[in-house]
Amino acid sequence: MGPLELLKRLEEIDLKVCVHYRDFDVGESITDNITNYVGKSWKVIVVMSNNFTKSEWCQWELDLVQERRRRHGKEALILIMQSEIDSSHMTNSIRSLLDTTPHLQYQPGLGEDLFWSVITKAVMKPFKDPPTAVL
Repeated sequence: MGPLELLKRLEEIDLKVCVHYRDFDVGESITDNITNYVGKSWKVIVVMSNNFTKSEWCQWELDLVQERRRRHGKEALILIMQSEIDSSHMTNSIRSLLDTTPHLQYQPGLGEDLFWSVITKAVMKPFKDPPTAVL
């Protein structure tokens, strides 16, 4: 499952998907675009891979998503494991996410229909906003 296949499948079920190279506002900073679109999003899908864990931008995005998850509950985030994460790339933030978040793993030829069914249901599943803690 590549990112283009995921994008195609989500858009086939009439979901509006934000993709940075296509949807970010020209002239806005990257951080403003990320913050703005994560804030507007119904759900956030994180596709975890070694390339993701090596990227400082992805680490920053992950921290932002973790905060959103704390405010809106666990159903605000869908975690897909594209590959096992090398221990050399494992940060405390990633370890915490993996330890506290159910995740799906795509394996070609093994339960693909079930994988796509679960993704679709997870994206469409409503959630209630719990009270936001103010410190």
